[in-house]
Amino acid sequence: MSQPWRQLLAPSRLWPLAALLAIGIIAFAAVVTPAAEPPTVVNNPLVFANGEAVLGGRWSVLCIEGMAYLQILSPQGQAVVPKYRKNGLVERCDPPVGE
Repeated sequence: MSQPWRQLLAPSRLWPLAALLAIGIIAFAAVVTPAAEPPTVVNNPLVFANGEAVLGGRWSVLCIEGMAYLQILSPQGQAVVPKYRKNGLVERCDPPVGE
């Protein structure tokens, strides 16, 4: 190996300082960045595919035994169906933590 490569890869006293600086920047960004609000999953208005609202229709997301389900309420009745991902698998969820 040539001399410049050996010097570049050799341990330096500045490596710990650079690592601490990188960790500090990441920690600062984690503290300063605001947390994203979770999407509303309860009592949303139900709409047709063309965007027209269904009168008296509502939908919510339920978490039952780690699986996500959609609860659909309309004047004609109600249904609870699995919530699927784009890949065809049932979406998993974490039950909400009690307040």
